[in-house]
Amino acid sequence: MKTYLPHYFKRIGILLVLAAMILSITGGIDDIRKGFVEGWTNGSNQSQGLYGESVIEAPSIEPYLSKEESEMYVNISLFFSITGFILYLFSKEKINDEFMQHLRLKSMLQAFIVSWIIYGTAKVFSSIIPMDGIYILQMQLIVYVILFRRNKNNELDLETEV
Repeated sequence: MKTYLPHYFKRIGILLVLAAMILSITGGIDDIRKGFVEGWTNGSNQSQGLYGESVIEAPSIEPYLSKEESEMYVNISLFFSITGFILYLFSKEKINDEFMQHLRLKSMLQAFIVSWIIYGTAKVFSSIIPMDGIYILQMQLIVYVILFRRNKNNELDLETEV
């Protein structure tokens, strides 16, 4: 028995993912500020080095959030993101038939393969990127949504041409 959530859960899922993005940006605001200031001072030092020996010191940045608060925002954003994607994935399409079931299965297999290729490539070339199980799951959900939409549009375009 294939039971799916009503179609309006797609919109609820999208809203949860948008809320997760906002929370993730909020949780990483100190890292964003630090990266901006470091890039600004390094760029200024390099451009000043062309014209003389002027070195700009990076100002000290007082963090907005403590480490615990930042991690809390990131964890809540992960929860909202995964919940939003799951609501989006398990909701009905406007027209739900065997063709859509086939596209779901095809996209799921492709997402599984593509996400593990991305994970393997990231592990080989960079050991800095943290890839816990929750991040792999989130990556698979994101890749699934992208591939399902692409497969659906491609198949529907092929049907209209015939």
